[in-house]
Amino acid sequence: MRIVTPFIGAVLALPLSAQIMITQADFPSAGDTMRYQTTLAGNVDLTLTGPNVTWDFSDLQPLLPGADTAVTVSSTPLAYQFFFNNPILYAAHDADYAMKGTEFGFQQLQVEDVYDYYKKTTNAFSNVGFGARINGLPASVRRIPVDRIYALPLQYGDTDTSFSAFQLDVPNMLFFGQQQQRMNEVDGWGTLILPTDTFEVLRVRTVLDKHDTLHVQQFGFGFGFNEPQTVEYKWLAQGMDAPVLIVTTVGGVPTTARFHYDPGAITSVAEITARPEPQVFPNPAQHTLTIVMPEGLGATTAVIRDLHGRTVRELGRLAAGAREHIDVSGLAPGSYLLHAQGATAPWHVPFIVE
Repeated sequence: MRIVTPFIGAVLALPLSAQIMITQADFPSAGDTMRYQTTLAGNVDLTLTGPNVTWDFSDLQPLLPGADTAVTVSSTPLAYQFFFNNPILYAAHDADYAMKGTEFGFQQLQVEDVYDYYKKTTNAFSNVGFGARINGLPASVRRIPVDRIYALPLQYGDTDTSFSAFQLDVPNMLFFGQQQQRMNEVDGWGTLILPTDTFEVLRVRTVLDKHDTLHVQQFGFGFGFNEPQTVEYKWLAQGMDAPVLIVTTVGGVPTTARFHYDPGAITSVAEITARPEPQVFPNPAQHTLTIVMPEGLGATTAVIRDLHGRTVRELGRLAAGAREHIDVSGLAPGSYLLHAQGATAPWHVPFIVE
């Protein structure tokens, strides 16, 4: 990964950059679509930051295409909207838009068909909660207090700490709660060079500490545990709706890099979203990795590969619509790819084993 320090050579080679400010206008509105590529982050150097830096990540390799689209709150399932489309009773949670979220689950808990709800004001950009099918039943779940993703406006040197929490109660079955502390520091600004674009950016380092609580009524016991610490490095540019680069580390191990990628070859969101992708969780995994195959993908034969492209586990045939549980306890800690040749194109899903 080439990194150029902001000294004389860089000044002569590139126009002088100026520090930017990120405001409410730089986040999505309903109807906006953000295209990206995801790749493994093992070779990304995260140590260089500060004022007037040039980050040259032009050699990032596109691996897994995707797109996020912000949708109106009213277009999401009606049962999900209870808290997020009610400005009179729940003004703090009245959302500006929603986006598809990440499914999760363990033991007797399955949270599927997730929509995250977001609110933006002049002072903050926040995740106010989510809607989901929890063990098959639709539910609307507030974050109390809300998750303040960024305090606005964002400028170099800013720091911010926020606390959020949510609770899930499945009657006569279980209770699940999560508490999260988010610590942000705007630790750099300058120029970011990506494979298809160059941006003036702020870099935000985000530390996420989460504590989960689970009580299973059927067995009459509960326990709490800390999730591995997640650190996100995010480069934000004006008018781009989402970070143009996000590098995530879990438990100190770099996992994925997601970056803005728009070479002009893709002409519509449908070209991206028409091909469904499998989902894997938990990520990171310790003992068992669950793979959820979408209906539209078609049966395929999958393997697990390490960072060097070597096949370390053959999984056999995965059927469309199947939910497979894979024992990964024998794999060495690190980053891996779930890989297969689909009916029309290959697909790759990165994950990490602790």
